[in-house]
Amino acid sequence: TAETNDDVPYSADLLYAQDVESFEPGSGAGFGGDNFPGIVLGPPDGIGTGAGSLDVLSLGAGGIITLSFGDLQLIDRDGPDLLVFENPFWVGNDPTNIWAELGEVSVSEDGETWVSWPCEPTVGDPTTYNGCAGWEPSLPYDASTLSPLDPEITGGNAFDLAELGVERAQFVRIQDLATEGAAPTAGFDLD
Repeated sequence: TAETNDDVPYSADLLYAQDVESFEPGSGAGFGGDNFPGIVLGPPDGIGTGAGSLDVLSLGAGGIITLSFGDLQLIDRDGPDLLVFENPFWVGNDPTNIWAELGEVSVSEDGETWVSWPCEPTVGDPTTYNGCAGWEPSLPYDASTLSPLDPEITGGNAFDLAELGVERAQFVRIQDLATEGAAPTAGFDLD
């Protein structure tokens, strides 16, 4: 909750979710479950725009996961306050042809009252994906040296608390938007 990164001792690990509060797998979930919960904590394993990482947890169709930042909180500052990483990629290296599995992102300060970014996509139409997570590829970067995180360098979907009128949050919830999918890789793949 410091005003700048210089105000507190800093560790790169603190930039990422610290705990899984709950996980309600949806239909077809399972991929990455053998490495859960560690697979969704810490930095992503982005590999770029041409392919999706396999270092993910598939939430399943309609699956919901709630993450916590432990004793820390997201604070509203200028620009993005939260990045969410999935494993989308550009089919044929075409940024208008995105393989994406979308999720709705919500935040809460107390774990009880939630506010969500508007996410009303039309499948196959990337112009409608803003407000959702799961459509910006995760890029490779050195997580031990990059602070603060910059979506231009890291990829992932960026979210600004100011868009919701929220000043701070400790919890993040991601809900897969699919209604069906093949096991064990159905739904949003959280990296």
